[in-house]
Amino acid sequence: MKKQNIIIVGVLAFILAMCVGYALFSESLTIGGKATASGNFDIKFTKVGTITQVGSSGASATIRDGDATKLDISVPKLEYPTSYVLIPVTITNNGSINAELTSISATGLTENAPLKITYSGVSQNEVINANGGNKEVTIRVEWDADNNTTIEGANFTIQFVYTQTQ
Repeated sequence: MKKQNIIIVGVLAFILAMCVGYALFSESLTIGGKATASGNFDIKFTKVGTITQVGSSGASATIRDGDATKLDISVPKLEYPTSYVLIPVTITNNGSINAELTSISATGLTENAPLKITYSGVSQNEVINANGGNKEVTIRVEWDADNNTTIEGANFTIQFVYTQTQ
């Protein structure tokens, strides 16, 4: 009987220790407060420089009225494969939030257009700092040397897509 009482007291002591331990470690943590974020996001084309044309004539680039995130490009004539147009542009971040380049899109071209459009001075995931940060980019529109289809003219829109960075 004495042995049985010792076992019962031991088991009760163990259960009591477990309950006290659980109570100590199960304390809930409540964090309260209020957070706000503010800022504006304002990335746009701000300048088109002097266009260089080799084997081309009449090319133009215009920042779209009402949506300066888009650049309308017209290349009415490329005379032979490898002829090209270089369009220097400035992209400015007038917002208060840093911005990261996520993609570049060219819309309005036919699916099998014999054009190659490349960009220099900019790369994927590159950041333009807030409050007036600039990026100088050159857009190259070239008659693809591997494509012998003639080009009557090309009119399309370029858009650089940016997202907010931390």
